[in-house]
Amino acid sequence: MSPKPPSSIFIDDTSPYGHYAPNSVPALIMLLTRVLGTQWLAKRMIFLLRRLALIGMGKCVDTVLFGARLRLYTSGNVSEKRALFSPKLFDAEERMALSKLAAAEAVFIDVGANVGLYSFSVAESFKHFKGTKIIAVEAQPQIARRLKQNCKLNPELNIHVAEVGISDAKGIMSMAMNMKNIGQTRLLKQGEEASIETIDVPVMSLMDLITEHQLTRVDGLKIDVEGHEEAVLVPFLETAPDALLPKLIVIEDNRSQWDGDVIAAAAQRGFVLSRKTRLNLMLTR
Repeated sequence: MSPKPPSSIFIDDTSPYGHYAPNSVPALIMLLTRVLGTQWLAKRMIFLLRRLALIGMGKCVDTVLFGARLRLYTSGNVSEKRALFSPKLFDAEERMALSKLAAAEAVFIDVGANVGLYSFSVAESFKHFKGTKIIAVEAQPQIARRLKQNCKLNPELNIHVAEVGISDAKGIMSMAMNMKNIGQTRLLKQGEEASIETIDVPVMSLMDLITEHQLTRVDGLKIDVEGHEEAVLVPFLETAPDALLPKLIVIEDNRSQWDGDVIAAAAQRGFVLSRKTRLNLMLTR
């Protein structure tokens, strides 16, 4: 018996880019909100202007962001809506640090890629160097479909989509579907029951992923998987050769949901907690 498909959300990956170009007023508001600062008053102005712009927008918008042509959706995924109007407020410090890793043959793995916002931001720097590669990992099938569409709109960027979950071993796991904010969809722990819709998705370890893509180095790693970060990172730290250890790991700060001390496990492999931002931990080696 095949797995039950997830509840549907609006996706248009057939209309040509530009079909959803914003009209003049929302377009002007987007230009304004993207240049506003990050102070309290600027944030309030962005919030109010965004509400006004959304009145005149449809379900998605074709835009240029991080130098890439993207189709972003205006509801159901908080990350898309925030980046659409205020990319300066979307993990700017973390994205900048990862972008500074740009060099010939550099590799970035984006675990929990969502629609690819980190991947396209990093690609803006990586595209200037030969042989760079970005692996965007997303298990939620509908988000992965949006991600693939964005990659098709930017064929010059070397971004590869891996439609799989990352855990501590190969197999099948249940995923809880948050249809109000699909970016908060997450894998369930063994024996955990969900009060919302679930689907089954294939999973593999981070080392499995690296082997499958024949990677010989990893420069940057970002992990944002709604509390499942421990199962992604700790087995990798326990088995990875030194040559595969990243220079920088950006990991969502979900320490309250982890069973062990992920930071201590990283320290044993030479990583230090160099920065804590509002949502993430930055580990450098």
